[in-house]
Amino acid sequence: MCSTSRAETDFLKRIIVGTLIVVGALVLLYVLRQVFGVFLTVFAGILLAVFLDSIAKGIEKRTRLRHGPALAVGIVLFIGFMVLVVWAAGAPVGAQIGSLIERVPGALETLQEKLSTTEWGQRVLGALPEPGEGAFMTAGTLKGVGAAFSATTSVVVDFFIILIVGFYLAADPGLYVRGIVRFFPKDRRRRAREVSSAIARALRWWLVGRISSMVVVGGLTALGLWIAGVPLPLALGFIAGLLSFIPLLGPIFGAVPAILVALAESPSLVLYTVIVFAVVQILESYLVTPLIQQRAVSIPPALLLTAQIVLSVLFGAMGMLLATPIAVALIVLVQMVYIQDILGDRIKVLGEK
Repeated sequence: MCSTSRAETDFLKRIIVGTLIVVGALVLLYVLRQVFGVFLTVFAGILLAVFLDSIAKGIEKRTRLRHGPALAVGIVLFIGFMVLVVWAAGAPVGAQIGSLIERVPGALETLQEKLSTTEWGQRVLGALPEPGEGAFMTAGTLKGVGAAFSATTSVVVDFFIILIVGFYLAADPGLYVRGIVRFFPKDRRRRAREVSSAIARALRWWLVGRISSMVVVGGLTALGLWIAGVPLPLALGFIAGLLSFIPLLGPIFGAVPAILVALAESPSLVLYTVIVFAVVQILESYLVTPLIQQRAVSIPPALLLTAQIVLSVLFGAMGMLLATPIAVALIVLVQMVYIQDILGDRIKVLGEK
């Protein structure tokens, strides 16, 4: 009787311990997710700082200005350039984006009609919620509005945090590098500075590659869609260029609005749209990218896609947006700290000449 009672007690203890372990693991995962969300925002600020610092260094090389004044001139020139672009192209692009927003519901209805004519399309439509269900109910709609307001507020707050972090880091990057280096033993501080400089250099050239690609993809897409007769080519090209900041997956997302707009016009126009995006990606992959990557950095596609999927699942759009630069920083860190320092292999670090 006593042994039975002891066995029950031991079993109960195991249940309690197992439950506590599971709960502790879930709490730890939640905390890490929240902390990593803050890290993503700060990392976006670091990217902005790298971009602004690159502009400042370019001005320093061509003038006798010191870093602070050069940064101020760079920010003014960048803002002036953006204002000029918005003034020159903002009105037509903005008007077309407004028309695009108006066309999307009609394009979705056309897509629904096309799907309803096929068996597999009917299955897809059957899996979607009917009007009046789920998100279409009043309570669901109110909940969705609240979630949208919360998300918008979060985006605005994150945006200002990114600006503040970026401006402060770009104003005196050496101050923050010296602060981080002090966490290392004295005999490793020089190496820590080298690693931080290598990471900044790799991120700088990755940004050069991405921005160049965005401009080329946006311009070629708008031109190709205009030649093909697709409505709203400027807006669709702008969206395609903007989303090409995300390698591999960005071009796919950028093609979706154009295909919807083309589908609302005629099925044959969809084929022309797909051809335009395919040609642009071929030109970008085999002509533009090799020229850029003579100095810019490149990452193996499988590794890049894995990083994008993992971070997007864990942290949503922000994770997908920053997956590539995070991968760049981690690759440089592994190459210098593990492969070079620990294993002793001599390899070319990402971003080196």
